[in-house]
Amino acid sequence: MERGVWSVERRVQRFVTWLLSALLCCFLLASAQGEELLVSAHELPEGFCYVHEVIPDVILDIRYAGTHNFVGDPIDGYEAPFAILTNEAAEKLKEAADEFRAMGCRIMIFDAYRPQSAVRHFVRWSEDRDDMRMQAEFYPEFKKKSLLVDQGYIARNSAHCRGSAIDMTLTDLDGNPLDMGTGFDYFGRLAWYGAKGITAEQAANRALLRDVMKRHGFKPFDHEWWHFRLQKEPFKQGFDFPVK
Repeated sequence: MERGVWSVERRVQRFVTWLLSALLCCFLLASAQGEELLVSAHELPEGFCYVHEVIPDVILDIRYAGTHNFVGDPIDGYEAPFAILTNEAAEKLKEAADEFRAMGCRIMIFDAYRPQSAVRHFVRWSEDRDDMRMQAEFYPEFKKKSLLVDQGYIARNSAHCRGSAIDMTLTDLDGNPLDMGTGFDYFGRLAWYGAKGITAEQAANRALLRDVMKRHGFKPFDHEWWHFRLQKEPFKQGFDFPVK
């Protein structure tokens, strides 16, 4: 009789253990599906895509979604650190990334599509003469009152808002950035392509980035070594949907 009772108790325990395991698996599956839905829930406007879906090994360092930028705060319109481009720009960038990879390099993106609200944020910041928090890193050569909009470092209408401009650099295959002579968004002549005062290695790295991007249909900007714009842009107007 006692053996029979013990057998029943063990069967019940096994059933309860199995049931709890099954419920846990269902919960984890539902959670994973929920996370996937959250990630893919934001539908981009027609003609746009996430760069990491086109170039899986791209490195994203989206500065405007955080505080490591010339403003020192997250920028309006950047709700998550993603890079978005028009389909045409992303496909051309993939071609360039494939060539860079064959050379032992990967691409790192600082900014791509930029909402118009972010541009307005930049302009408002430029008008606040007392906010000099990030001067030492980003604009040591200037006083803020003589900087930005008047000298062209901040545009009231940015090509980034059309979705086919990109700010980027190169890394080795392990993700270590190549030395370009200045950091991203450095306001000053040292960031100009062909600037005096940079080393031969830094100049060669800039030339590599520039030459390959030009070969794949992007136009460089002489005053920012990191900035490239697709020559055949699909849109003429800017957009203001958030990056998320």
